[in-house]
Amino acid sequence: MITLGINYLGGPGHDSSAALAVDGKIVYAIAEERLSRNKQDSNFPILAIQACLNHANINIEEVDDLVFGWPKLKEHFLENIKLNFKRDLKESFPLQFFNYYRSSTIRSVKNIMEEHQLFPKKTTHIDHHLAHALSVMPYLKSENALIFVVDGRGIKESTTVYLKKDQSLEEIKRINFPNSLGVYYAEMTSLCGFRKYADEWKVMGLAPYGKEIYDLDDYLKVENGFHQVNHRKLLNADQIELNGRTLQKRKSDIDSINDEEVKNLAFSAQHYYEMAILELMRYYTDLYNLKAVGLAGGVGLNCKANGFVQRELALEEFFIQPAATDDGTALGAALYPFYQNKSIQTMTFDPYLGNSYSDSEIASILEKYKLKFEKLPDVEKDAAQELANGKILGWFQGRDEFGPRALGNRSILSDPRDEKMRDRVNEIVKYREGWRPFAPSILAEKASEVLANIEYSPYMILTDSATEAYESKIPAVVHVDKTLRPQTVHKSLNPRYWNLINEFYQLTGVPVVVNTSFNLKGEPNVSHPSDAIKTFFTSGLDLLYLGNFKVYKTFN
Repeated sequence: MITLGINYLGGPGHDSSAALAVDGKIVYAIAEERLSRNKQDSNFPILAIQACLNHANINIEEVDDLVFGWPKLKEHFLENIKLNFKRDLKESFPLQFFNYYRSSTIRSVKNIMEEHQLFPKKTTHIDHHLAHALSVMPYLKSENALIFVVDGRGIKESTTVYLKKDQSLEEIKRINFPNSLGVYYAEMTSLCGFRKYADEWKVMGLAPYGKEIYDLDDYLKVENGFHQVNHRKLLNADQIELNGRTLQKRKSDIDSINDEEVKNLAFSAQHYYEMAILELMRYYTDLYNLKAVGLAGGVGLNCKANGFVQRELALEEFFIQPAATDDGTALGAALYPFYQNKSIQTMTFDPYLGNSYSDSEIASILEKYKLKFEKLPDVEKDAAQELANGKILGWFQGRDEFGPRALGNRSILSDPRDEKMRDRVNEIVKYREGWRPFAPSILAEKASEVLANIEYSPYMILTDSATEAYESKIPAVVHVDKTLRPQTVHKSLNPRYWNLINEFYQLTGVPVVVNTSFNLKGEPNVSHPSDAIKTFFTSGLDLLYLGNFKVYKTFN
């Protein structure tokens, strides 16, 4: 059986995507933004759908079920109308009625698919949080586990807890929007002057610079497996009351690193979220006596909280879907028909699910642009030497990663031994705030020497501390609070990237490289070789490695 999973909600949505499953296994997945070059693209993912079909060399009529990770669009706007009546939303009634009408008629999914000449055998819509949960289920090896889905909102739900028993899922708790941890963190993001539902990771990065924890008890509490977010005070707030004084919403993030109130708010918002997700998970893991947990939904990308929870609860298995935000629901949607017939396979998650390019394809593109390049017999050894020499590299290999993390196939790499390297990459390559941290990629075999608590983190979605022996050796990847966001690199999962880091280790004695996504500020990660070439020539990258080719900043 062949199935196609889709994430698409139209205007209110984000991160449209598509995923292809064959006989219960995901074989291809890509976000629309990678192809359209429009970050967090919310448009109907026609490019991603076509890429899925091209990968399998099939047409839409050969897909047995096209599954959307959302109910029908009109249900979203109908729920908004209900929330407006209850004064839980403050949006225009005429606009909501207009959106409901359009989503039921000319902008229905059926009409949109017809516009794109898509006529599948069958179309299915499923619960949004079920799609998130199914994106986790196959990758939990424990027969019994808990799956937490925590985000801004689905149609009604904001937090759902599922009990996994072998091939079945039982919903054991649902908390509805606007009582939402995603709303809580998004509004704190907005108050700090960042863009909500886009820049939450900046709040996480800024938080360690704070020194005072504000009292946020009036805005977020957790008790007996239920969180209570004061949405009436938080939704679209221009100011909040903190420790007896009023904090005004910042109009921009341009000077956040020098704004003590903003740093303290970020610190407080992160602390309260960490305690909330910890108490929520503790309640249910204690209740069901389970130490195996899965997590999906946008707040699952809060790697600092994830690391905190894993340590505090001493979890034996903790799988966080690397594509935790809505793009990942395409995976769960594609797997839904297999879940129905109880044929989901348990496996290790492979994040390298997108496009790849042969040497002949890459050479043709390089020749087209008349670039200076050479084909190398040992690209990993050459790149390791250039890293050791202090060069900043663009590294483009194999298949696209699915999800927001660069995991060694579409990455910018540098030497972690030089503390100034972080500032160099932020300033001349990424064009972003200098306080933003970078992640280390570590040989899995050396993780216990580098990391204080964890040895397995292949998806860069947990934080930990460096050991005393390594804290001073890799200053470019150690944040101000002495934490880091590691990727443990396993030869079985990414042999070329493992070989590169191993070569660097042989040269320097350090089994770590700095890894950040291969993009400029405000752009999606590169996908096509031409994207990598454009980024190479519009940034301060020193060299570009495309497959087996080394590319220089000169022309033939």
